[in-house]
Amino acid sequence: MTYTQLSGDVKFWIAGDSTATVDFTAADILTSINAYYDEVVSLILKADGRWEFDDENFTTLPVATTDLVSGQADYEISGETFLTLQRVEIKDTNGNGVQLQPISQDDKVGVAMTEWAKTNAQPEVYDKVGNSIILYPTPNYNSTDGIKTYYQRPPSYFIVSDTTKTPGFNPLYHRYLSIGAAVDYCSVNAMNDRLQVLLPKMTQMKADIIANYSRRNKDEKLQMKLAKDGYNEDDYAYSENIVY
Repeated sequence: MTYTQLSGDVKFWIAGDSTATVDFTAADILTSINAYYDEVVSLILKADGRWEFDDENFTTLPVATTDLVSGQADYEISGETFLTLQRVEIKDTNGNGVQLQPISQDDKVGVAMTEWAKTNAQPEVYDKVGNSIILYPTPNYNSTDGIKTYYQRPPSYFIVSDTTKTPGFNPLYHRYLSIGAAVDYCSVNAMNDRLQVLLPKMTQMKADIIANYSRRNKDEKLQMKLAKDGYNEDDYAYSENIVY
């Protein structure tokens, strides 16, 4: 559904006519639709498993690069861009890509982080702190675009001037946005008879979204494996966050 169709559908669920005059301003409809866009993406991210979701409206992959700087361990990542961080890679001194393993400060109980891995060298692990990733050891060389992060990002939100843009997820569930916006209006205006129709539809569609996105990767066979205990045998203990 295009944004124009979604806006009309909001009015349909409220008044029974997509062209009806409803005391629901275009700006308020936009706010509600984008709020439910967030909700859909949140549901998908919880369910998407090994096939990582990204809004289909984006024309670039959710991969970012930044320069690796000798002597700099702290690299900021934007909270507005990153919803989940999938993996971090660096270029080694020869320019070859190397995947870093994640750690947590909890992995180093009893050891001051400032005292651990003190000698600058090629990074092997990283810690996530606030909006930063901290490399250990601190790099001892420079590399252009030497850090590559793979991530998941917020949706491509609608703006007032949109007409033909469509939501960037499975079209079977586009109506979740318009029904959600209608629920907002009916809740504020105590239209309980409408809510009795809309809320069950939203509940069912929410379950369908979760079910669909949790089973998208049918090209892979499920396997049961033992997860590691979270530590390898060298000096760089790392967290194993993968659920098999």
